[in-house]
Amino acid sequence: MFKKILIYAAVALIFGAMGAYFFFAQKLYSSNTPGRLCKEVKISLLDSAQNRFVTEQEVLEIVDGFTGKSVGKPVSDINTHLIEKLLNQRSAIKESQVSITEAGRLLIEITQRKPVLRIQSSNGGFYVDETQYIFPLVPSFTSYVPIVSGHIPFTLNADHRGMALEDDGNWMGKILELGNYLSSDPFWNSQIEQIYVDAQGDIILSPRVGNHKIIFGDLKDIETKFNKLYTFYKNIVPAQGWDKYSSVNLKYKDQIICKINKKKKK
Repeated sequence: MFKKILIYAAVALIFGAMGAYFFFAQKLYSSNTPGRLCKEVKISLLDSAQNRFVTEQEVLEIVDGFTGKSVGKPVSDINTHLIEKLLNQRSAIKESQVSITEAGRLLIEITQRKPVLRIQSSNGGFYVDETQYIFPLVPSFTSYVPIVSGHIPFTLNADHRGMALEDDGNWMGKILELGNYLSSDPFWNSQIEQIYVDAQGDIILSPRVGNHKIIFGDLKDIETKFNKLYTFYKNIVPAQGWDKYSSVNLKYKDQIICKINKKKKK
């Protein structure tokens, strides 16, 4: 008797599952019927508070330029996958998510790239995001991140988009580590405005406050070097003043070498 009850329960579950499947399949089919029209396009720029490389109007123009005007078009004629691929070709867009609701609303969510550094080369300016992706500057918006200039160890074409080519030793990854360190610390993020690479490959930092240059050296021991620089700002500057020294050298282990500003030397 108990065995029969189990058999009847199993059969009931199977038919219940089949009924649910056909119910939702029918709803899915009906939601994609050719007669259903796109009633609205809703565009969301998820990180617009930090970056404004693209606008809602620009996104709409890209989509409508590809598919024709979306509103009023049968949803069966709108290929969301191809729209995503088209939007992702825009270098300042990191990712796009496109979907259509049952009510006929075309939803477009855009995540923009977040610059960490700006490279100034002989072929123009570029941003570098947290993934090492490089893309040209955007005329409509400026992201205020530290500028890297000087002897960049690779060449970028004016229209370069993507990872650095011929980047021996992953120099870009190392300079990006420096950029990430700066952006993660409010004090250093506000104090360091430029990164210069000299002919020997040493990093020279330019501060926003003070006329001294900071000789950082190679891209090793980043946190240790900034701890030494903080010691300089905390203990030496209050006693000697901002103009006492023309340079602060952090290259050598357990040392801070300060060069006296000759113009201020008595």
